[in-house]
Amino acid sequence: MISKYKCYPLKNFIKQIRGVSYKKDQISEKPIEGYIPLLRATNIQNGELTYENVLYVAPSLVKDEQKLRKYDILIAASSGSKEVVGKPGQVKEESNYTFGAFCKLIRPNTNINPDYLRHFFNTKYYSQTISQSINGANINNLRNEHIDNLMIPVPSIDIQRKIAILLNKAQNLIKYRKAQIEALDQLTQSVFLEMFGDPSTNPKRWKKVNLEEIAIKEKGAIKSGPFGSQLLISEYVKNGIPVLGIDNVEKNKFVWAKPKAISEQKYKELKAFRVYSGDVLISRTGTVGRTCVVPDDFKEGIIGPNLLKVTLDKNLMLPEVLSIMFNYLPHVINQIKWMSPGATVPVFNTKNLKKVKVLVPDKKVQVEFVKKIKEVEELKSKFILGLTDLEKNYNSLMQRAFKGELFTEEKVSNL
Repeated sequence: MISKYKCYPLKNFIKQIRGVSYKKDQISEKPIEGYIPLLRATNIQNGELTYENVLYVAPSLVKDEQKLRKYDILIAASSGSKEVVGKPGQVKEESNYTFGAFCKLIRPNTNINPDYLRHFFNTKYYSQTISQSINGANINNLRNEHIDNLMIPVPSIDIQRKIAILLNKAQNLIKYRKAQIEALDQLTQSVFLEMFGDPSTNPKRWKKVNLEEIAIKEKGAIKSGPFGSQLLISEYVKNGIPVLGIDNVEKNKFVWAKPKAISEQKYKELKAFRVYSGDVLISRTGTVGRTCVVPDDFKEGIIGPNLLKVTLDKNLMLPEVLSIMFNYLPHVINQIKWMSPGATVPVFNTKNLKKVKVLVPDKKVQVEFVKKIKEVEELKSKFILGLTDLEKNYNSLMQRAFKGELFTEEKVSNL
């Protein structure tokens, strides 16, 4: 890393600790008296630690140093996915938790500010260096030397503290904006329940039907994307007709995320998979059940292998209402989970999709609901744009901070 501050190997400021190894008969998915809760790589999300879906391990397997301490940084050290390896999350409070063998712990010593170190693990330098270190390896495994040999700019403790305070403030603004967006998602669900009632109890006695009953009565109204020899990897082209995939389907939002493309000729061959504005797109693998509506300005394209599409009879169900049901209502989400088998990767298919049970509210109420939700979505879009700006600001500040462009010893002494 290029910086005005002197750089040192990270090993001078940390201790690395291996995770707990265990056998199947030494863990439990449910709490057992005396057992210690254990975090895994799945508990590291967006730079934070989550304490849900933990395992419980026999205390005899856990060394004292393997118990999480405040300011420790937990890192995913081994995974089938290169994107997962190296992702960090800081421990905010003292706890009795431990961590599994596919993770490693970074414990800072007293010569470095722990929050300064946490922000270092968010830098492009860190993520790019780790990615290069494991590139080409058959097993995505982060070794001790990959961390120890990282070069970290180390100004005085006083400057580290100033940098940490500034970056913490920038990051807190991001967290606050994300909380606002989450609150709008909850508002969407609340408006639905207020207008339509809880689908699990159906207090307003709306008709409940299988999804196939509200699709248009045409072949291909409920369709899965092409598979196998229908669309080969070699048939994709750089520029052409879009092939929509999972990346185009965010939660209740259609996004242009650089879709793959096919030629005009291939498009004609796959016209059965054509997408129209107003269709509901549903992720069938990975982010199973995530749903959005194809916008009015969509011109042409097909669904890819990992998507399903539904063309609704809009006299019975508006697509925006169905998308809300799939994205926000536990009654529908749980059906999809139950219908999506797969030991490691859940898969949802058209046969099951047709059998998902949904309420069919009065059309006038649906129209009123969509009007209200569009107002919420417009506000949410503004918040998301603001979030993007806040994230850019944080990344810019972080880059300048570690380059030594924000604080010098002279500036700090005058503060």
